Amino acid sequence: MLRIQPRVGDTMYTRFEQSVEMVGTRNVHAVDTTMTSRMDIMILSHSLVQASDGHGTTVLAITDSVAMQGHGTGASAPNETLRHAMQGRQARLHIARDGSAELLGASDDVTPEVEALYSGMPATLPERLVSVRGSWDRTAFIPVSQESDSAHSAKVRTTYRLDSLSSNGNFAYISIRGTISRDSAAALVSESLRVGSTGTVTGHMTMDRKHGWWVQSQIEIAIKSIVTRIVEPVSTMQVQTRIVQSMQTRITP
Repeated sequence: MLRIQPRVGDTMYTRFEQSVEMVGTRNVHAVDTTMTSRMDIMILSHSLVQASDGHGTTVLAITDSVAMQGHGTGASAPNETLRHAMQGRQARLHIARDGSAELLGASDDVTPEVEALYSGMPATLPERLVSVRGSWDRTAFIPVSQESDSAHSAKVRTTYRLDSLSSNGNFAYISIRGTISRDSAAALVSESLRVGSTGTVTGHMTMDRKHGWWVQSQIEIAIKSIVTRIVEPVSTMQVQTRIVQSMQTRITP
């Protein structure tokens, strides 16, 4: 069994880094115009395991520091208001054995961005025993507008594979392969815009089975989107997005 089940009293110190690169191309008067941007973010945080029951674990996640940097012709300056809003914030979560998370209670200390992040964490682990080289599938919907129903979401279908275990069985090494899709016919973002997308997810993660927690991950997401303006003058733009995420966690009793 692969289970998220940290011990009460444990503290997890995490370094999370993400780079988002976007290249947008639009045809204006028969001339292609391209805009590029990249946003890098690094978050240092720690999580305190407060309680455990038969359904999962209660964790207090605290953001210690946040660094942001923007690059490119279309990059805007990093939002200092957002950075300061994230830094020092706390979120109390209930994390199920399969890795899905639920934000516990409303709090003025939780920003809308943090609330959306934690509320949308999908299950990643199987509900059954899995053997080495065995795999399992998960499907999740990621909201891409203010509406949260599936018609306003991108579908992510992911296959996880238990590639191997460490010699003592304490560490599980898992690979990730998936697809992202959003049908432009149903993808009405606003009264004037439709967005259709396709993409891929690749990566790997390491789980510490002794401590019941993720300790490392590396994930790359590539998405191609077609943005269509459906009011006069009708126009389209192609956007290529590449997201690279890495995470390292150290666990102390």
